[in-house]
Amino acid sequence: MGALVPWQWLASPALLPLSRCCAAEIQQTLLALLAGEAFLADRPWNEIWWGRMRLDLASGWQLEIAIERDQLGALYWAQAPDGRDWIYGCQRDDWTLGPDSRIVEPVALLEPEQRQNLERRLQEAICWPVPLLPPDQAISCGLVEPEVRRGKGRHWRQGARPHGRWHHGAVNSKRQQKP
Repeated sequence: MGALVPWQWLASPALLPLSRCCAAEIQQTLLALLAGEAFLADRPWNEIWWGRMRLDLASGWQLEIAIERDQLGALYWAQAPDGRDWIYGCQRDDWTLGPDSRIVEPVALLEPEQRQNLERRLQEAICWPVPLLPPDQAISCGLVEPEVRRGKGRHWRQGARPHGRWHHGAVNSKRQQKP
């Protein structure tokens, strides 16, 4: 097998994890989100005043957008379905400018009306499903304590035995015990 020449580097599957998404790709993903692509959020907008909202889109994209003082902020992180990622600050308009270069950020590429629509859409986001069982009906498996056996024989190496039983019902249920 011959050596890779520079124009083949990005095509190499070994280097795919090293490549990043570009802001324009993520802007297209945000436009698809505005067009109605289904997504789930990790928590509702009204629980975040200053923080981050993580989104899982139906297309496989994952996004993490800042909410700053109850307003839409910048995109901090994104991951494409193929595993490539984008992190805030990784893309600049002109790297040769040094500290004077500006960060290219996908949410900032949207028109003001599109930003307002995105904010409205995120405010109405449906969150990841809640657990099927409420906390008072969790499944408890009891305690497991080590059992130490001395001597020789085939049973002396047993490490632990369960002292509780699996049951479905309230964790602190008051079972009727036999007299």
